[in-house]
This record gives sequence, structure tokens and C-alpha cells, in this order.
Amino acid sequence: MSDSDDLTLIAALRGALDAARGVRSREDLTFALDRIAETIAHAMGYRSVAINLHRPAWDDFEATTIHGPEAARLALLGKASTWEQWAPYLAAKFERGGAHHIPAGALTDRPGGLPMYRPAGAPSQADDQWDPDDLLLAVMRRGNGDVLGIVSIDEPHSGARPTDADCDHLVSLTQVAALAVEQAANAERDARHRTAMDRLLTLAARTGEARDRDTTLEAVCAGIRETLGFGRVAVLASEHGGLMRPYATAGWSPQDPVFSHAAFTPSQIEPILQPLHERHGCHLLAREDAEATLHIQSTIYRSQSNGRGPYAWERHWLLAALRDGTGALAGVIWVDDPANRLLPDRETLQALRLFADQAAAALTGDATSSQSLPAPFQDQDPLTGLATRAKLAERLRHALQRVKRAETTVAVLFIDLDNFQHANDTLGHNAGDELLRVTAARIDEDLRPGDTVARFGGDEFVALCEDVGSADDAMDVAERLRVLLAEPIPLAAGIAQVTASIGVALPDRPDRSAEALLQAADRAMYEAKAAGRDAARLATPGAGWP
Repeated sequence: MSDSDDLTLIAALRGALDAARGVRSREDLTFALDRIAETIAHAMGYRSVAINLHRPAWDDFEATTIHGPEAARLALLGKASTWEQWAPYLAAKFERGGAHHIPAGALTDRPGGLPMYRPAGAPSQADDQWDPDDLLLAVMRRGNGDVLGIVSIDEPHSGARPTDADCDHLVSLTQVAALAVEQAANAERDARHRTAMDRLLTLAARTGEARDRDTTLEAVCAGIRETLGFGRVAVLASEHGGLMRPYATAGWSPQDPVFSHAAFTPSQIEPILQPLHERHGCHLLAREDAEATLHIQSTIYRSQSNGRGPYAWERHWLLAALRDGTGALAGVIWVDDPANRLLPDRETLQALRLFADQAAAALTGDATSSQSLPAPFQDQDPLTGLATRAKLAERLRHALQRVKRAETTVAVLFIDLDNFQHANDTLGHNAGDELLRVTAARIDEDLRPGDTVARFGGDEFVALCEDVGSADDAMDVAERLRVLLAEPIPLAAGIAQVTASIGVALPDRPDRSAEALLQAADRAMYEAKAAGRDAARLATPGAGWP
């Protein structure tokens, strides 16, 4: 490649990064992807570029951005395709430098139904010449490896098949497109979270006032619907242990037949409010599990906003328990029909739990939980939404007790960001806060739902992994996190890149205390730093342990 080609590619990358950094909303994303597709076409010398975004609610792909001739736009734009249709093209035998080049004739059995733009032209007779049936594509991935979409390019102006350098360049530009998509998702999530917190603070500010119970419950339902995106919300409560009825609703009519069909007492509903189904203070169940637990013989209600695939809402039940000061169940908040048709993320469940705390205070007359908001944040770090040190210590102590009766063990991962202060000083404190939030989300989303992630202070995080088979398993988790956290992070102020030093500790004997385990992991983390940073080290039991 010539120097001028190098400069062209660098300029293209800079322009694409600028477009990705400017994304603050879904509307911004449309503009950014248009610009990135145009950049890919010009920098690489291809006439047509298609960006197919993954739709988690349907677990498929939609061609959302097409750069190229009108025929390509008509053939591709808005068309949907499935994983099964793309799978043959993503086979390892077609992989080249992270991209996938499928030469004409390589797939004798092309999958049916996949939207394809096939420019007119005679088949090429030369091995090094592009054929109309050739295909070159790259997969867009989130920092944790999740697929965000697929970029395919066609019709090279040179008429030649791609070189290894072309494949490298496509992968680099595709990842910039992935950054734009991730930036849009993060911005949307943060905006929703801020709106929910503002509404919660408004509710809490009224605690000192004489307020009507029904008015407060109606405000809770409206707040959940408007800020968390659930189409239907109901506060179901019971007096003196009788049948629960709707005290307040949003999106549902209080006279909806579902409330007479789903008439349960608090004691009858308790079996589905078990730790097995607990997610960030709420309880999420598949419809079949909820109905089986409640011994319902026929389906009493079906959600309207369903999707398909592993991340989709599919007639699930989501409840938040409302308890009085003694822990007795007074009622539940029942929500349904998420606008995005997806299972709720951590921030949504945490916010729903906080709304439920306000409803419980109004319902039971116990204002303790709402008088000191952000008192519900006592177990939650206000910046990242993760557990606090106190909550982590409590869960670690319980986990160590369970280990005594189990065949598996627990692992503590002490994670410290190596060069956070430099990023904070360079990009500003607001960017530093954003960097901590994104890092926290990456750690939390990569671990299993039953694991606990806490912000330990500053730029330090601790992960508690339960049901771990061995030290090797724990080190595999640490290594995966180390690689994940080294991925570039798009922020409003620029692209940040940090690494992490991780210390790992497992209990070496049944009576090992939570405090000792944390100190051992902390010590192992400093050993990783001393070894050059961006590393993971396992604490070795012995004289070095507290």
C-alpha cells in the first residue's frame, strides 16, 4: 500500500470515528451509519455497502443503511434476514483477517431468502478478479463480543478480489460502526435512567408532605410506564390478607378481566417471589413457570409486545414485591408489554425496584424507605448502579457459608483500572464518570446473573463469582474480563482506552473470612500491577494471606 493510500485510510478512520463519537440518539445513529457506509465505500474503493443491524427483539438482522446504486437500495433496504441465512457465509473456512470473503461458487447451496444485491455482469474467469457472486463482509461486535450487525461490501472499482489488507481495513471500519451502535444504545440507556431517577426524586421530595395514597400509587404507575417503557403497569394490593386487587394502573383499565382471573392472595403469590427468580430486587419468570408455580390450569393473560430469541420478552411475568416494615407482603407491582420487546436490563430492574419502594411506603404507611431517597441506593452505588462495598461484603459472607455445604466454591476478582486517572485528566471529569459507568456495565453484563459486581471505590471494582469449579475457571473469567475491558470505549468527549489489573482469590479453607479473601484478591491485584499491568494474578494461599 502506498503512503497516499495510508493517509486516505487514516483520514477515513478519523472521519468515521468523528461520526461515531457524535451519536447521542437513534436519529444520530442513522446519520452516523450513513456517513460510515459512505466512508467505507470511498476508502476501500467499493461501489456498494450494506449495514445489517442485529435486532435483539427478533434475533434477526435488518438492512438499515445502504450506500450505492439505487438498485442496491431497492433490493436491500429494510429487508430482514436470519442467523440461519447468514451462517454459511460466516463459516471459518471463509475467514480472512477477521473478515469473511466468499468467492463465487464456494457455496454451491446458497441459503434461500437472504436479501442480496447482485450487480449485473458476466462471471469472472480469473481467480484474482471479482465475480458478481463474490461477497465480502465483516461482523460488528460489542466490546463483550455480542454481535451488533454485519457489514457487506460489493462491486470493487478495481475489479479485483480483496487483498488481506482490504480485509483488515474492512474489519477496522466495521468496528467503528459497532462503536456508533454501542454509543447509541448507551446514550439511550443513560437518558432513560436519568429520566427515571428524576421522576423518583420528584416522588421522594413529596415524602414530607401529606399525600394521598391513591395519588402516589397512580404517580408510581405513570412514572414506570413513561420512564421505563412498560405499556401496562398495575399496583395490586390486599387488605388483611384477602384477594389482591388493582389499587392503581397505567395502560390497564382497573376493570380489565385479567384482574378477576388473576385474583390471588399475598400468600398465594409468595411462591413466585423466591430467590430463584430474583433479578436486582424484582422477580422475572417465564410465563409457563409462573403459571405452573401458581397452579394455573389455563393461560389467563398473554403479553402483547413479544419478541423472539434469547434476549426477547416472550409473555414473561415481571413483579416487584411491596412489603411492610415487618417483611410481610402487602402487594406487588406487575408490569408488562415492554416497548422494546426485550427482557429488562439491570438499570431498568433497579429503577423498577426503586419505584416499588415508593409504592410500598405509600401503601403500607411506612415512609422509612422513601424519606431518605437516595436511601434505596444504600445498597447501590449512585454513579454506576452496582452494589456497594457493604452489600458485597454481606453477599460474600453468605456465599462463604453456602460453600461449606456445596461441591463448588466462590471466587473474588479485584479489578483496578490501570490508567483511569490519565483518561480522567485528559477527557475531563464528566467523561471519567461516563467511563466508570460503561466499565461497570461491561463487567456486570459479562458475568452471570447470579454473580455480584460492586464498585469498591474510585476506579476499583470487585466481582463475586459463585458456583466456581476451580481456580482455573476463575482465571478464565478474569482473563476474559481483562480482554473485554481493554476494548476502546466511545465517550462523548472522545475514545478512551484503559486496561485492568485483576487479582483473583478463592478460599483455601472452610473458615476463611470474607475480609481475608478480599485482602488476598487486593494483594494479587497489586502483584498484577507490579508485573506490568494489564494482567491477572491468582492469590497463592500461604504467608502472604492475611
